Amino acid sequence: MDLQADGGGPTIQTQDAAELRAALKHLRSEPRGWVFSRKFALCVLLTAIGVVVVLQPVWWCRVTGVVLIGCMLAHAAELQHETLHNLAYRSRRANTVAGVVLGLPMLISLAAYKAAHMRHHRDLGTPMNREFFDYGNQYGKGERSTFGTFLDWTARFTMVHHYVLFVTNLGRFLIGRDPSGESERVSRRIRRDHYIALALLLALSVLSWRLDSAVIVWVWLLPLVLVAGPVHALIELPEHYGCETLNRDPFSNTRTIRSNRVMTWFTNGNNFHVEHHLMPNLPLERLPDLHSEVRGRIRYFNRGYFEYAGKLLRK
Repeated sequence: MDLQADGGGPTIQTQDAAELRAALKHLRSEPRGWVFSRKFALCVLLTAIGVVVVLQPVWWCRVTGVVLIGCMLAHAAELQHETLHNLAYRSRRANTVAGVVLGLPMLISLAAYKAAHMRHHRDLGTPMNREFFDYGNQYGKGERSTFGTFLDWTARFTMVHHYVLFVTNLGRFLIGRDPSGESERVSRRIRRDHYIALALLLALSVLSWRLDSAVIVWVWLLPLVLVAGPVHALIELPEHYGCETLNRDPFSNTRTIRSNRVMTWFTNGNNFHVEHHLMPNLPLERLPDLHSEVRGRIRYFNRGYFEYAGKLLRK
């Protein structure tokens, strides 16, 4: 089923992607670090509030804290996406430091994510396309049995493949092996990210043991498994699911959702995904401006996440 919403006529003449990018080069601007720092600080503040709430010995506080922390972990992954494109700060080192930190809670290696994501941008529209977050039947292609469909959605919302990949790569590094398919330089950076994550996990475990409490369970494990994984999967789902992923045209292989300011903030502009694939080096806060220029050409477009979810469920 086509999840496309009704659209208007084209706002610009038909052009290939290179010509279109050249025509829209006036939208380009340098990253504004203070904008990203403000988003980063808000994420840290809301996470800290969640930690304080979840540690209260009241059940509704625990539930509220788990949900808030989990949502912020998913939001941090979207902020990390901005750093791997070097769009958060002008300094590559600053992007790297911020990206590594933001990925730690969900065990996302910045280096591994960046390497896979750059290939995704290059290969989308071809059989070579692969995404970093493996959800099994990634784009909903082909006929599946009821049980097979159940397994697909279970894998997607638990993000089991992602966590298995993290453990597998960590195990390889600990026995002196590198992940296959990556250069020595990238492998070294992926190893760095995994060792930092391992050190953090060990520190949290020691803290829980010394405090004789389940603090690691409440402030990380439950938010990660019950909230962050499913929410992150929901954010990523509309990007290409049900689109023409063997078509090189970003207006056909990607979806945009025009949503409210809260969801645009929470997904860090991920809802403007056609625009991001069209001009991946454009600062994310400029994506709404790009959207106004190309709206009429977008084939897969929805006027909100509720509209998208409703059409997906009816499918």
